[in-house]
Amino acid sequence: MVVRYAKSYIDRLYDTKDIFALNGVIEVVGRHRQLPEQFSLFLRLWNWRCSTRSGIWQYYEGVPAAEFESMAGALERFGLHELADRYRSGTTTWKEPHCCRELDRWIDDHDRELEATAFQLIADSRACLYDES
Repeated sequence: MVVRYAKSYIDRLYDTKDIFALNGVIEVVGRHRQLPEQFSLFLRLWNWRCSTRSGIWQYYEGVPAAEFESMAGALERFGLHELADRYRSGTTTWKEPHCCRELDRWIDDHDRELEATAFQLIADSRACLYDES
């Protein structure tokens, strides 16, 4: 069964910039149809940003190398060069969890900026989430 979201619901999520709800909608819609690359990057960026609760080192421990390279490359393609550098910095420090504290702090200190960046990735593409039927 394919889940369908009302256009008005998606519009409301965009208008209120409800990143948490948009994350869920994008995950569900993305299971049933191909979305543009910015939606995948949105999900991966949001997952990375939310990984500091137990320490960002756990994110790097669990992310496959191919997925890591894919995200780093996507950040670059979307012009997020500084963010790509920060993202890549975790690969050199994650094996020593205490060394990742600086990256944990940076992510926490830039929480609002990361949220805005994630939203900007999909800001002009809401129509991609509308029901296609």
